[in-house]
Amino acid sequence: MIRAVLFDFDDTLGNREEYAYAFFKDIIEENTDIIDPLEKEAVLQDLMLWDEHGNINKNHITDMLEKKYGIVLPYEDFKTYWNDHLWEYTVPFEHAEETLQILQQEYRLGIITNGPSEGQRKKLEKSGLAGYFQKEHVIVSGDYPYHKPDHRLFEEAAQRLSVSVDECVFVGDIFTNDVYGAMKAGMKAVWIWNGNRRCSLDIPLIHDIAELPQALKTLISET
Repeated sequence: MIRAVLFDFDDTLGNREEYAYAFFKDIIEENTDIIDPLEKEAVLQDLMLWDEHGNINKNHITDMLEKKYGIVLPYEDFKTYWNDHLWEYTVPFEHAEETLQILQQEYRLGIITNGPSEGQRKKLEKSGLAGYFQKEHVIVSGDYPYHKPDHRLFEEAAQRLSVSVDECVFVGDIFTNDVYGAMKAGMKAVWIWNGNRRCSLDIPLIHDIAELPQALKTLISET
């Protein structure tokens, strides 16, 4: 029986690709004298590639910027500015709110997200989705000495929702952090990815958050 649905935030509920692109665009416009639109877009596309959906240390970005384009952004300054301001650009995926409206009628909802506590919570508020989650049901790794895929975060979330881990489904985009972490903790998982990925395991894969209600029904019917 599924009683709770938990989510990652970035690239699951929040359209991270859109707000990372907008953030990088402002960074380039404010810190370089690049005028040519084609050159500017080339830098932006490289930044998005180097960022790897937030799964790489930010010093890789600043190092590559300097090596390839001669653009110097001190790592510590860039990291601080990122942590302090990325949340301002946050937007949800198109169908995130309507999906949460549907799910809240049947399930308890929660979030487990990696990142700095203040920044991640500000993203949730900025997205307009905070009202679907009780504050105690939002777990941010920045409040702990460990992060996903550590099983303790998933177990803590289940405890706060007053359900057992095997009554939870976790939805996220990063296989190792979200799918692997949740399943190793005893939860079921739905992998959300808007591109093309291959998996040899029989794990539910959706490409749009709007597909989640049906994926949950299918998951329930198969268990």
